[in-house]
Amino acid sequence: MKRVVAGFGIFSVLIFGCQTKPSQPPEAEIKKGYLVYKNNCSMCHWETVKPEQLRDIRKKVMRGERPPFGAPPMSEVSARVKKFYPTEEKFVAFVKDYITNPSKEKGVCLPMAYKIFGVMPPVGKNMSEDAKEAVAKWLYYRFNMSWEEFMKKHPH
Repeated sequence: MKRVVAGFGIFSVLIFGCQTKPSQPPEAEIKKGYLVYKNNCSMCHWETVKPEQLRDIRKKVMRGERPPFGAPPMSEVSARVKKFYPTEEKFVAFVKDYITNPSKEKGVCLPMAYKIFGVMPPVGKNMSEDAKEAVAKWLYYRFNMSWEEFMKKHPH
């Protein structure tokens, strides 16, 4: 009987232990990431855009006008990067590298984004590793839509 109970215990740990959700970073790290965003990214990237705002902006762009921001909104950036780098570890590594050494070749933006905005400047070169890590984690945890969900809600 003890073997059965022990076997069930090991089985439970293997099955259920592997299904736990990854824990979020400490709240202080998320707050730090938001401050890094506000101080380094928000002058070009809005945090998010409502679907009706995006429709109006799209009309302006179709008329040849510039959008009211200098880069895609962070909600869209997060969803797009997660399409290619879905795990926290890969997402954070990509963001840290990309903001330090951006290029069209390694980017994951839609072609229209490059046409409208170009490639971002290397803002990460002036950031500490801690700041890059914090903003990347904030971006990963702040928005939880997949690319498919984002496009369904914000078609363009």
